[in-house]
Amino acid sequence: MRAAIFQPPYPRCGEASASLQWMLTKLDALSKGCADIVVLPEYSNCLGAESREEILSAIRGEGRKLLESCSAAAGRLGAIIMAGVVTEDETGHFHNQLMVVETDKAPYFPYSKNYPVEAEFQEGFLPGKAPGVFEINGIRYGAAICFDFYFPELFAHYMESRIDVLIIPSLQRRETAERLHYLARARAFDCGCTLLRSSVAMPDCENIAGRSMVIGPDGIIKADAGGRPGVLFTEFDPKDRFIQPASYDRPGQIDDYRETRLRVKQIVSVFNDKSKED
Repeated sequence: MRAAIFQPPYPRCGEASASLQWMLTKLDALSKGCADIVVLPEYSNCLGAESREEILSAIRGEGRKLLESCSAAAGRLGAIIMAGVVTEDETGHFHNQLMVVETDKAPYFPYSKNYPVEAEFQEGFLPGKAPGVFEINGIRYGAAICFDFYFPELFAHYMESRIDVLIIPSLQRRETAERLHYLARARAFDCGCTLLRSSVAMPDCENIAGRSMVIGPDGIIKADAGGRPGVLFTEFDPKDRFIQPASYDRPGQIDDYRETRLRVKQIVSVFNDKSKED
């Protein structure tokens, strides 16, 4: 599977339109066959907006261009487009969501950020209520957005759900490269799946934020955009799994240890049911 992962420049004050145009230009430049999945970061339709007024202005105004461009790109490329976006509901509250666009389908939003930061609560964001597992063409996806990255219980659910690909639209504008690498590798390994992370490049500071990445289910970094703006192109196998090395040179015991854990839980459940019957 071919992926194109965006890492746009985070805008300085007054440069939000330039960052949006960067993403629109890169989307338009993608050619058919270059990607099966395209991932954009958190707040893609209002990048740089801080206050409620700025967010409303962006998502009701220029930010609409990004949503239209994502739909057009999905149709032109025959690809899946996934982007972190802000939406407004009928009560005036915001939702920090993953938007998914498939060819010839209306955009849908299978996941809302479960753990908004305090600043988001203050601006009227509501938290998501559950993990988001969804399937496209036989591939099971899960999602987490930015601050969600720090809460292992969310990823325990994805491990149990046996997802194939974990999508992480993010900003994490003050996080170090070292910790971003650590978190991404740990979450991929925890879930036993491939992780695709899209973030932003901070101006004049390559050692924080950035790190749009592809991580294998073995926790190994397959591709890393570093700290500069750009589009990361790579290929991966969505059905790849980490296989534990043979124990004491006994090949018959090689297995995906997460499947083993699930079988143990099933056996324990059956045992407990029989004990209740007795």
